[in-house]
Amino acid sequence: MNTQTPIGPFIRPAIPDDAEGIARVHVRSWQEAYVGLLPQPVLDRQSVPARLRWWSGVLQQVRDDRWTFVAIDPAAGIVGFAGGDRARRRMFGPGYSVPVLYVLQSHVRRGLGRKLMHALGQAMARDGSGEVEVWSLASNAPARAFYAGIGGKLAAASTDRDHNRVPLAGYRWRNAAELAEKSAGRT
Repeated sequence: MNTQTPIGPFIRPAIPDDAEGIARVHVRSWQEAYVGLLPQPVLDRQSVPARLRWWSGVLQQVRDDRWTFVAIDPAAGIVGFAGGDRARRRMFGPGYSVPVLYVLQSHVRRGLGRKLMHALGQAMARDGSGEVEVWSLASNAPARAFYAGIGGKLAAASTDRDHNRVPLAGYRWRNAAELAEKSAGRT
C-alpha cells in the first residue's frame, strides 16, 4: 500500500470526474433525509441523470466564486459533498452562501459534514470576508442541530417556493473565518 493512500474518509476539492458520484449522493441523500419532510412526489422525481447533467455543467465551469468539496470513503467512493458560492451582494446581506451539504446516512456522525463545512469556510475566508448563510428545512431537526453545533446562529425564517412552500430556517456565521474556526472542532 502506498503511504499516500488514505485509509479512512477524506475531503478534497471536487473535479469534473466527480459529477456522477455527486449526483448519486445528491439524489440518495434527498431520498434518505427528507422522507416525511417533503412531499413524496418531490422525492420520487429526484433523478440521477438530471442531477448528473446539472453537476457536470457546474464542475466543468472554472470559477473563483464557487467551491465544491467531496467526502470520499476509499471503500465506498463519494459519500458526501458540499458547495458554496459568493452570494450576490445585497445591502447588509451575507457575502457567501452554502446551498448544498449532503452526506449519506451510512456516513453521518463521522465528522464528514463538519470537515466539508470547514473546507468551505477556509476557501471562502481566502476569498474575503462577509457573512455566510445556509438554509435548512425548518422541520429538519438533525440539520438544524448540526448547523447550530458548528456555530451557526438562527437568523431568519422563510418558505421554499419550489417545494410546496415548506418552512425554512436560515443560519448565519459572522464571516467565513468564523465558519472555518467553528467547524474545525471535534470530528
